[in-house]
This record gives sequence, structure tokens and C-alpha cells, in this order.
Amino acid sequence: MVYGVAGLVLFIGVWRLAYVYGWAPRGTLPDPFSLPSALFQEIEAGRLWPAAQSSLVHYFWGLGIGTILGIGFGLAAATIHRFDLLQAYLVRLLRPIPPLAWVVFAIAWFKVSHAGAAFVIAIGVFWLNYFATYSAVRSVDPRYYELAAAFGHHSYFSRAWTVVLPAISPGLLSGVRAGIGQAWMTLIAAELLGVPGMGQEMNAAAGVGAYDAVVVYMLIISVVYTLCDMLFLTFNKWVLQWQP
Repeated sequence: MVYGVAGLVLFIGVWRLAYVYGWAPRGTLPDPFSLPSALFQEIEAGRLWPAAQSSLVHYFWGLGIGTILGIGFGLAAATIHRFDLLQAYLVRLLRPIPPLAWVVFAIAWFKVSHAGAAFVIAIGVFWLNYFATYSAVRSVDPRYYELAAAFGHHSYFSRAWTVVLPAISPGLLSGVRAGIGQAWMTLIAAELLGVPGMGQEMNAAAGVGAYDAVVVYMLIISVVYTLCDMLFLTFNKWVLQWQP
């Protein structure tokens, strides 16, 4: 706790020195002590809350869709051999394409809307959960399947429920947690291209040289992500309470 606070104080001190002595191009690095007033200005102007609410709408839609589909396809590919063979080359083809490359199609298909932003976010989240689930299933000890069969669990869904899901839950949840952070990074980048939200407000503020407002939105994103991560860690601990 003490070291953490000391680190923050040191960071702010170095930031202040960089501002005072002009270590960055003049006007591009705001005074850290000006951020509270910039925050109140964004609130009073009525920009902050609408932007945050807009971002959260497509954030949670994209995160939810990408997580569910990623886990579902990863589980199917790792447990159904023919499906794995069917989609193997398709995965190799699509995986290297960054989520932001789909922004053009998102705008063409969904216009500048929540649906378009959620689509782009879902793609980034999908791959994290797909590979986390796939790897977790492939690492399950085959002896667990033999044990399940000995107790009468012969069907695919019975084995998936009694063996696969409990065994892969730590790795699966790690993928979900990574997706929570990936969704924010993809969201802000998508919003910089015109989708309403905090990313758009950051772009507008940067356009008029209001870099203190840009940093305010950056810090709000950090706070919201931290809250989401803390909530997920609580859920993660509850789900994995059986672990020593």
C-alpha cells in the first residue's frame, strides 16, 4: 500500500517536472494539477456522462457477444474433432486480421452506431476467449474422461458438464478477464473513428488542443476498467473457491 502510493506520488512529481521544464512539446502535456478543473468542465458542459453511457452500451454488448461466441467456438473446436478440422484453416486466415481492420465493414453494415462498435469489440474479445478455451480444453488430462466414463458419463454434453467445464474454468476465466481489458482498448480505437463515446470526445478535445480533457477521459477509462476488473476478480474467486 505504502509503496503503491509512493509510486503514484513519484509519477505525478515526474509529470509535473516534465510540464514545468517543457520536456514534451509545449501545449501537448497538461499540468497534472489542472485535471480536477478539466473534469468539472467536462461535467458542466454535459459531455462526460453521455459519452460514458454511450461507451458502456457498446462495450458490454461487444464484450458479452465476443465472450459467449469465443468460449462456444473454442469449446466446440477442442472437443469435436471434425469441427476442429473444418475450421482450422479458417482460423489461420482470420486470426491475424486486427479488429480495427473491420471498422470499415462495421460502418458499411451498421452505420455509425452502437451495433457497429459492438461488432468490432466482439471480434477482438472473441479471439482471446476462443484460444483461451481451446488451450484449456486441450490441456485436460485424458484420465479425467476415463474417470467420467467409469461413472456413466458417456455422452458429449455429460462429459462437457462434469469434466471439461470444471477442469478448464481457471484458463477459461483468464481469457474472459483478458477480454475485459481488450474490449476497452478496441472500443476507444473504434470510437476515434466517429462512434459516439469517450473515444470520440478524446478525439474532439485533442483537435482543439484540450489535452487536459484528453487525460481526464483516459483516467475515467482506467477507473471504469479497474472497477470491472475488481468485480470480475470477486466473481472469479467465488467460482474457483474450490481451488486450494
